[in-house]
Amino acid sequence: MASIISLVLGLIIIGILYKNMIAWEGSYRISRGQALLPVVLGLLSVPLSFVFFLIIGLTFKAVTGFVPTDGPALLASFNHALFSAALNEELAKLIITLIVLCIYRKKWRNVYEYMLVAGAVGFGFTLIEDFVYSMGLTGLLMRLPNVTVHMMLGLAMGRHLGLARYNKVTGRGSVVKEYLLAYFVPVLCHTIFDFFAANMLIHAGDNVETITPEIERTTYIGAGMVLIIVIPTFIFQFYIFRRLKKNAANLTALSFMDTNSADQKS
Repeated sequence: MASIISLVLGLIIIGILYKNMIAWEGSYRISRGQALLPVVLGLLSVPLSFVFFLIIGLTFKAVTGFVPTDGPALLASFNHALFSAALNEELAKLIITLIVLCIYRKKWRNVYEYMLVAGAVGFGFTLIEDFVYSMGLTGLLMRLPNVTVHMMLGLAMGRHLGLARYNKVTGRGSVVKEYLLAYFVPVLCHTIFDFFAANMLIHAGDNVETITPEIERTTYIGAGMVLIIVIPTFIFQFYIFRRLKKNAANLTALSFMDTNSADQKS
């Protein structure tokens, strides 16, 4: 039941936000197909990320001799955040985003629309992930406050992808740098978030018959790490989307149409 509630709430909250984001572009907006396709294909980024999870996990074990969740709790927390979540999930979302951008390549007009696409892929990813991981009331309450995280990571990815194209058609900056940032900025932010929010310290008392004072302290530290990232991220969401609304016109002004005659004719 909690998974269904999480799915419905995510659909409503992010759906309303996404609709508003589309409206912030101005009078001439993306089409319904352009708006819906990245959300639908974003659903597929979850199973695709699982494929990458297996590949990265097997490679990690082949190189190091152990799995990311082995070792001291803090090291395992970092390895799990990077190698079992951030790298594979952001790669899957990047590939899906690039596919959508290619499908409608001649219709995208500016950097803001690239951000909408990648954010929408994050929207689709969130719906499946929250449905899978919101087990019980505790899982629901833990995930709901940061429901827009994948969309925000997508916005960062889309901004750099858009700037890469903008730099290419205007010759004003590095294209390669922006493509690299489109992947590694979300990976870095994702790793930091998961390192705190899904740390291994909170599981110190699992499968232990006797809870010692040391184990209690460890779990309290783990719970504190969760609060350290969850509360600021919850507040940060409001700042990001208010700033996006304010800067939507400036991002829309970073247009590919003025310098790309082929796109303009389309």
